[in-house]
Amino acid sequence: MKRAFDFKVASLSTLVGVILVLLMVWLTGNEFGTPVFPFMAILSAYIIAGMVTALVSKGDTIAEPGVAAVITGFVTYFFITSMEFHAFDKLSAEVLRVNIILLTLNGILLALVGAWAGEKFQLTFEKEGDGKEPIVEWAWIAAGTIFGVTVSIFLSNIIIKLFGLTLSPLYISLAIGIFITGWVVGLRSPGETLPEAGIAGVLTAILNLDIFKFTLDPDTTSLTTLAVLGSVVIGLVAGLIGGAAGEKMQEAEEA
Repeated sequence: MKRAFDFKVASLSTLVGVILVLLMVWLTGNEFGTPVFPFMAILSAYIIAGMVTALVSKGDTIAEPGVAAVITGFVTYFFITSMEFHAFDKLSAEVLRVNIILLTLNGILLALVGAWAGEKFQLTFEKEGDGKEPIVEWAWIAAGTIFGVTVSIFLSNIIIKLFGLTLSPLYISLAIGIFITGWVVGLRSPGETLPEAGIAGVLTAILNLDIFKFTLDPDTTSLTTLAVLGSVVIGLVAGLIGGAAGEKMQEAEEA
């Protein structure tokens, strides 16, 4: 039996996250002429929020800060983009929007890392459990994400060689790479691990966006809001479909 999702912990994590993110952008947004340091400060807020929530809660509560980070990003996005900070003056509205969305996606990833660190400090994983399975198996998410990024980059090299540096073919490599990731997770992991495949797909998409942004599009001339959100959707859908296919194959082998 899997442990139930703790909405109180998720609410606490959301509150902490929103306060910390807005505090960080308020402290740094007008003190710097470029957005680099404010962005780093905001990312640190996500890590702290995840860690604090894990430390003050009982049991394995990594999933709750992860969900809370999504809500935090959604809420703070509107505040950050509507407030005129000096650090963002040189960015056009679309470039700022894309960067804030990427920042939020990475914040979600780092909130999970912070929560995991908090649980480690709390010795949650070393203690004997209550007999209930965790909501998700984080080891399979990590393994799937590492595998997914590797496969996607490998396929991207082939796509770029064949079609040049354009976004549309890269979506194909992303989808194929994440589908394979979900399939491997579903096939090799014990029990039902469809959520793990979906989460690994999203995290793979986020990391691929980071790689594309910092290596091929540092000025954010190719990435658009639609491209970023589309990549995340592709990651989720391809991961879930691959995971379902892997689960079916695993069931067939065990039958």
